[in-house]
Amino acid sequence: MPDFYSTLGVARGASPEEIKKAYRKKALECHPDRNQGNPKAAETFKQVSEAYEVLSDENRRRVYDQYGEEGLRGAGMGGGGGFPGGGGGGFSSMEEALRTFMGAFGGGGGGGESPFDFFGGGQQEEPGGARKGTSKKITVRISFEEAAKGTEKEVAITNYVACAACRGLGAKSKNGIKTCSTCQGQGQVYQNRGFFSMSSTCPHCGGTGQMITDPCKTCSGAGRTKEKKHIKIKIPAGVDNGMRLKMSGHGDAGVSGGPSGDLFVDIEVEAHEAFQREGDDVYLDLPVTLAEAALGTKKTVPTPLGESCRLQVPEGTQNGKLLRVSGKGFPNVHGQGHGDLLIRISVETPVKLSEKQKELLRSFEALETPQNHPRKKTFFDKMKVFFSD
Repeated sequence: MPDFYSTLGVARGASPEEIKKAYRKKALECHPDRNQGNPKAAETFKQVSEAYEVLSDENRRRVYDQYGEEGLRGAGMGGGGGFPGGGGGGFSSMEEALRTFMGAFGGGGGGGESPFDFFGGGQQEEPGGARKGTSKKITVRISFEEAAKGTEKEVAITNYVACAACRGLGAKSKNGIKTCSTCQGQGQVYQNRGFFSMSSTCPHCGGTGQMITDPCKTCSGAGRTKEKKHIKIKIPAGVDNGMRLKMSGHGDAGVSGGPSGDLFVDIEVEAHEAFQREGDDVYLDLPVTLAEAALGTKKTVPTPLGESCRLQVPEGTQNGKLLRVSGKGFPNVHGQGHGDLLIRISVETPVKLSEKQKELLRSFEALETPQNHPRKKTFFDKMKVFFSD
């Protein structure tokens, strides 16, 4: 499969407006209702929808640009993993693609009941009127060191759970449930808009396809009650800012026997005062004195994993030179080795010199030759052409 930018036919630097415009055009061209009986068009529709789902999200687009689809897969937890709607093998169903399509055209997936519909788990219809529970999204902030080593965080969430009194039925017994006459048990009502039809949740039964005639007193017919619980989130080593983890089944309980939604965990990594990360590589600025740069020296430098390593600064090292320490960067979040630690040399010019220090520097300057400054010599050789007659 081509990359997401090629799929939508836009440049990598395209604006959000250009991406949305390109998606709308391609989605209309290959929409299933316009290409009935054409499986190739249906597959293309899912591909362009997946591409738009990623590129229209600032965080996921940044991760995709830096790591590709591999980065979007994140780290699965609780039986399923990765980014919903992008990078995890594509959209698994046409419903996901249609939900993205309606969002791009101002519609709302699942009747607009859940702000999490576009995270791939909100109110999905199951056979017999059952619906998947709403998926939830939270943000967890971790330190740079925790991202390097991995960590475990405990969070408190309030979810809908199956009512203990009626076991999620919503009624005192099965005899207290009747088929909805508005949607004829489908849970959806349909409206034709041009060449395609739009579906929305039945306003009378709430999408269940059933009406409760003898409701449970505990949950008032909802089949679910709210419950606050604490869960532990295992964050793997190597996660980066903007990555998303998926915890399957940790969202709201499903409706009418449907599966529970999922919990999506967006990761925010605090910036470090010394280290800068680029992919799995880590950069560190190392100040050295003029004498150390000229004569060479050995330095002990820290690594992102809290270790230390001995670094040889060669004689004649110039300002800005990068020295690489292999395998001492961030661990790859997918377990594919480690990045490198790159030491950026910063030669510090001495300040607040004493008279004796200035005298010594003048004496040193008098002993210098062009060979001591090859770059300076080369520069002035190039400049001669501008001053020749």
